[in-house]
Amino acid sequence: MTKIHSGNVKGTVQLGRPSRSSGIVKSVKDTFHSAGNSHTRINVPGISPSPHKQRCDVADIPSYIFAKNLPPPLSDFKLPDSDERLNNALQLVGCLSLLQDSRSLDDILDPAARKWLQVTMRDTDEQERLHRMATEVIRAFKRDEIKDAKVVAEVVCLAPVLNKDAFNDLLREFYSGIDNSGLLNYHQVEGLAQLIQGADNSHLGADDLVKILELLSTRLRDTHQQSTQHVYQLTMAVSHVLDAMADTKVTGLDRERLHEPLSMYLKDLQQSKDSYLVYQAAYAYQALLCVPDNETAWQAAMRRTGKVVQGISGLVSAMKGLDLIKFMEGLEDIQKGIGGASMVVEVVTNAYSDIASLGQGGQHFLSCLKEGLSFDRKRDWYSALRGADALIRDGELATFRKLVCEATCRLDAAFQWGVCQRLGEVAANPMWDAGTRRSAIAFLGEIYRADEMWGQQPNVKQWILNILMHMASSSGADSQCRLQ
Repeated sequence: MTKIHSGNVKGTVQLGRPSRSSGIVKSVKDTFHSAGNSHTRINVPGISPSPHKQRCDVADIPSYIFAKNLPPPLSDFKLPDSDERLNNALQLVGCLSLLQDSRSLDDILDPAARKWLQVTMRDTDEQERLHRMATEVIRAFKRDEIKDAKVVAEVVCLAPVLNKDAFNDLLREFYSGIDNSGLLNYHQVEGLAQLIQGADNSHLGADDLVKILELLSTRLRDTHQQSTQHVYQLTMAVSHVLDAMADTKVTGLDRERLHEPLSMYLKDLQQSKDSYLVYQAAYAYQALLCVPDNETAWQAAMRRTGKVVQGISGLVSAMKGLDLIKFMEGLEDIQKGIGGASMVVEVVTNAYSDIASLGQGGQHFLSCLKEGLSFDRKRDWYSALRGADALIRDGELATFRKLVCEATCRLDAAFQWGVCQRLGEVAANPMWDAGTRRSAIAFLGEIYRADEMWGQQPNVKQWILNILMHMASSSGADSQCRLQ
C-alpha cells in the first residue's frame, strides 16, 4: 500500500516482506543471557493442555488489541525530481516499488505522486537510470572488502525490487562470501537469510536453494563447538532457506548426504540448554519436514521395516511358537508404503502382551521396534506460525489475533514462543503506527498474565519479560510510558 502526500512529493510504501529475524531477537537474547537465565528450557514438542482452558475465544482478548485489519507497514521516502540524485537505498527502493506496482496503486495515489509516476512511466531512460542505480549498489557491495552490518543492510533492502538477473548476481555474491571465508562473516549469513526472505519466489531456483542449504548446513555442523550465538544465527539462516524451499515446493533433497545429517543435527540442538537455540532448531526441523528427501515411500518403508525385522531373531528363542508369518503380514502395510505402523504395534501387543518379560531377546526386539517405527511427525504449530507471518506481512492483524487465540496448537510452548517473537517484532518496528505497536505490547501482556487461557509457561513468560525489557531500554521514555 502506498500513500503520497500532496505538495511534498513525499510518500510511504511497503518495502517487501518484513523480516522475522531483525535485531530484537539477538538483542533480547543477549539481555536474557546477561541476566543469568541461559538454562531456561522450552518443551518444544508440546505441553499438556488439561489444567487450562481448552480454547481461548478471540472475545477473551480486550477488544482494542488488533481491533481491525490494517494496510501493511509503511516506510517514508521522498520522491526525487527528474534526474535528481537519490539520497539513499531506501529512496531507490521506494521509487522502484512504485514503478512495479503502478497499476494497482494508481487509483489511491495523491496528485503529486500520480504525476511523478505518469512522467516516469513515459520516460524509459529514467526507469533505466533507476534500475541501473540498483545494479551499481550491488557492484559497490561486491567491491567493498569490509562487509559490515550497515553495508549488508543497505544492499539487502533492494531484494524485493531487483530483477531476476540482478537478484541472482547478489545471491551469488553472498554465497561466495560465506563459502570462501575462513572465518565466517555472520553479517553475510544474516544478509543471505534476509535476501531470501525478501525475494520474489519466482527468483528462487530449486538448485540454488539446495546449494545454499548445503553450504549453511556444512557451516552449521562445523560450528558446533563454537559460541551458541554463532550456532543460533546459522540455524536461523537455515530456517529461512527451508521456509523458502517449502514455499517454492522444492523436493528431492539427498537423504543420506543432506536431509538426514541436517535432521539429526537439528534434533541434537534441541537438547541444548539455551531456550532460544532450542526453539530455532525445532522451527528449522519442522521446516525441514516440509522439504521431502529423495527417498521413495517404498525405500522409507523398507528401511524402517528392516529395523523391526532385526529384532525378530531375539524373539525366536525367547518365545515358543512364534508365528513369523503372521508377524510379517503385519509388516506388509509398511512395506507397501501405506504407513500401517499402528497395525504392527497392534499385532505385537495382542500376540505378545507380556513381551517385557521375555528377557534380553524381548528387550532387543522392543528396541528395534521403537527405532523402526519412529516416524517423524509434523507439528501444526509450524504451519500456524507460517500463516501468522503471512497475516502480519499483509496487515491482517485482526485475523492474526483470531488465529493465535483459536489455533488448536495455541497451548504449545513452541507456538507461544514464536507468537511472542512476532509480537516483539511488530512492537519494535517503527514502520507500524503507534496504536498497532501498543496493541502488540498489550497482547504480550495478556499472554503473560492470563494463565488460565495460555498455561503456565515459565520460559515463555521469561521471553515476554525480556522483550518488554528490550523495548523499554531501546525506546526510552516513550516506551516506558507504553509499558506502564
